Amino acid sequence: MTEMNEDDYAILVGIDRYPELGKGDSQADLQGPLNDVAAVKNWLIDLHGGGLPADNVFELGLVDRYDKAPGRPNFSDVNRLLDAIHRKARHAGRAQFGRRIYIYMSGHGFSPARSRACLYTADARLESGQNVHATGWLDWLQDSGFFREYVLWVDACMDRQYFFPPGEPSLKPINVNVAPLSSFVGFAAQRPLKAIEHPISEDGGKFHGAFTWALLMGLRGAAADVHGRVTGRSLADWVRNAMCARYELRDWQDRDVAKEPEIIAEDAKLIFARGAVQPDFEVTLKFPAVAVGARAWIWSGSPPAILRTFMVDALEQALLLRPGLYLLETEIGGLRHGFEVLRPGPIEVSNQGFPVNEQPADMLTLDIDPENEFAEIFVIDGRFALVDFRSGRMSTQLPPGLFKVKIRIANAITEEVFLLDRDRGKADVPRPAELPSTVIPLADTAATHESHQQAREDAVSAASVMPMSAGKAVLMLMVRTFSSRANPVQNTTPPWHGLRIVNASGQVVLDMEQRDSGACTEGPDGMAYASVVVDPGCYYLRQRFDPPSMPFGEERPVVANGPSFPIEQSVIACAGWRTEVYVLRRVAPGAREVDGRPRISFTMRRHDEPMTVGTQTEDRYAEMAKLALARERRVLNDELERSLMLKSRNPIAGIIGGHLLLVEQEHDPGRDMSMLETVVVNLRGLLGDSHPDVEALALNCCHVQAGREIVGPPMFQRSWAMLAKAAHNRPELIPASMWARVQASTGLPPFMAWTTDVAVKASAAQHLAGIVFGKRAKKVRDDEPAAEGLTSLPSSAGADISEAMLMPMFTLSLGTARRAPSARAFDSAPRAARRRAIAMNLPPSAFEILGDISS
Repeated sequence: MTEMNEDDYAILVGIDRYPELGKGDSQADLQGPLNDVAAVKNWLIDLHGGGLPADNVFELGLVDRYDKAPGRPNFSDVNRLLDAIHRKARHAGRAQFGRRIYIYMSGHGFSPARSRACLYTADARLESGQNVHATGWLDWLQDSGFFREYVLWVDACMDRQYFFPPGEPSLKPINVNVAPLSSFVGFAAQRPLKAIEHPISEDGGKFHGAFTWALLMGLRGAAADVHGRVTGRSLADWVRNAMCARYELRDWQDRDVAKEPEIIAEDAKLIFARGAVQPDFEVTLKFPAVAVGARAWIWSGSPPAILRTFMVDALEQALLLRPGLYLLETEIGGLRHGFEVLRPGPIEVSNQGFPVNEQPADMLTLDIDPENEFAEIFVIDGRFALVDFRSGRMSTQLPPGLFKVKIRIANAITEEVFLLDRDRGKADVPRPAELPSTVIPLADTAATHESHQQAREDAVSAASVMPMSAGKAVLMLMVRTFSSRANPVQNTTPPWHGLRIVNASGQVVLDMEQRDSGACTEGPDGMAYASVVVDPGCYYLRQRFDPPSMPFGEERPVVANGPSFPIEQSVIACAGWRTEVYVLRRVAPGAREVDGRPRISFTMRRHDEPMTVGTQTEDRYAEMAKLALARERRVLNDELERSLMLKSRNPIAGIIGGHLLLVEQEHDPGRDMSMLETVVVNLRGLLGDSHPDVEALALNCCHVQAGREIVGPPMFQRSWAMLAKAAHNRPELIPASMWARVQASTGLPPFMAWTTDVAVKASAAQHLAGIVFGKRAKKVRDDEPAAEGLTSLPSSAGADISEAMLMPMFTLSLGTARRAPSARAFDSAPRAARRRAIAMNLPPSAFEILGDISS
């Protein structure tokens, strides 16, 4: 590109200083965002890059972030950038005044929902999560019709924390009914995972986000297709493979670090560059001693051809190679080593194999069986384009050539580059070496000890023989810590601290700190369990959500964002059933204290059903399905559908399977959904017609009538979204008391949780009211009766208040809540407020409270 794109514009936001976002209002600074913004801007204004005039790039002005204005840029500072585009459009005097808009944001972030991204502003605190909604900006711009092409890049964590609603654009909506021509939308992490920044040697050791650097490499030619174009599709293919090339071992070991970006839109017709030439990377091949003196060949392409021939005259040999897949073969030593080039650096040559077959058949068979039904199998070609995808296992026909097989199970990835020159059977493909990590302590999983597995057997045995009269239910709770099999971390906080189950009126039914029954083991990686007989209904698991101060050790300045508040979530007890609740507190590799985010899991069995080999196999399937649902991935195949939804005796597995079916339908609208009705009918036969998660699934069935009422908030996040949407036609599904309880929600994907901290709830509702009604919400007065009561509460009181206590306190702190029916409160609200509420998936009952706190 050698000419200016004068009709292209860009908004750049990089925030590196967060004075009070860390634990205890401490700093949570980053090192890469400003470097990232500078590098992106350099590409944008480069004639051989984006070709934008410098005046068309809108970025944050020079703000003294360090001393005079430590909380800048704030929401208003950032929002002025969008307003500048709006003013530019007004002055242009026409609806579509530009061709393409780039939006780039880098800093600390979170994801309020699937395919949504928010960036914290510099004044954010754990108690008040000020932010800008990046995807909300994209939506506003696309609705405005100012441009035909849209690009959104967000280099930030897609964390689970979202007590506070997204910071929507403050501008009035503009709807011109002009569909975007093309879009590219990419985030550095898949929800709910973390993004990584690293020093980049090619940029003098400056820190950059791994996602941003991969983007820039792709834009500058590494992602060029065979025609010399960098398109939305080729850039997405490149970034999916190149982002983790900068990772260190601890990044790969951390299960909360994203191993791939989240690409939401990748239109092939969006062209970033023409005439692009792939760069030459200097790679250093490291040979075993047996290969020195041998002749070597490097193969590439499809059909495969010899790219280079050379003599191995030293243990290390430097070559210039373009991005792609390669195979190195030696005449002596039998080396046959596939590798990929994604960056400059060393490559260990070690694999051996047969000599290359120079006259292969036109089509060859590739069989892949990772021996895990939840495996996602990707076959990728030398240009990093996806060739084939299956879940479970794969048998496919391909022409000879260089390919990469990527196998993803949960967040663990195994890859192998190989030359397909003969039929390749199941025994020839890689199998994931890493065991899955599950919350329930199961055999052959990563995050467990044999003592944990035995304790679980003891807990289930004790719960299954508890005397229980007809119409009753059992709740079993097991909590444990895991750090390492070989060297467990000493002196971590016991996992049962502050953990309890309460009923709907706030009475404690099971307190893990004061157990009357069960057992516990103290010391490193301790555990405890207990059970109680209860009436059927909705109960609440309560615990604290505390971030560690330094999860990766002092040498790595990474601060975990996360609320330090009491949280709770639903536990549904059904007559005749044993609901098993599991809590795992992990210690990340290199850390010395438990991660603040608890891992949660549930299973259900008939009260007297013992643990068997069969039930453990079913539990393993349900645990892997839960991990897939947490990341909303398409993993279903015939075997999994039968195992989860037809054969399993665990109703939780059926609920998860139903949600996975709906995930499939979101990607494939033509998906046959008849099995969902079978699942709902079966689950109702087991659990009745008032279980909130079952009734949420029923709302998606064509021939099954939805239930009339539910016993409480659902256990799964997706269930709540379905109920909130349906409540616009059936307001009784979510009464005001239920919404008030859960509205300050956070994520423990795939489960739904919320804070019980009253002050946080009040602040979140004020923020939400301001967004819904398009104006500043009424400030809580310090002299209101509830304020005094709130300030007198101990820090842990939020974990002990009942719904009966919480609701009056909450409404008093916000003003007197309306007592009119939900539908009437919603219908009487302004049309714009109703439209915003629907877009944010708020139930009508929210207006019983929000309407009174809007000024």
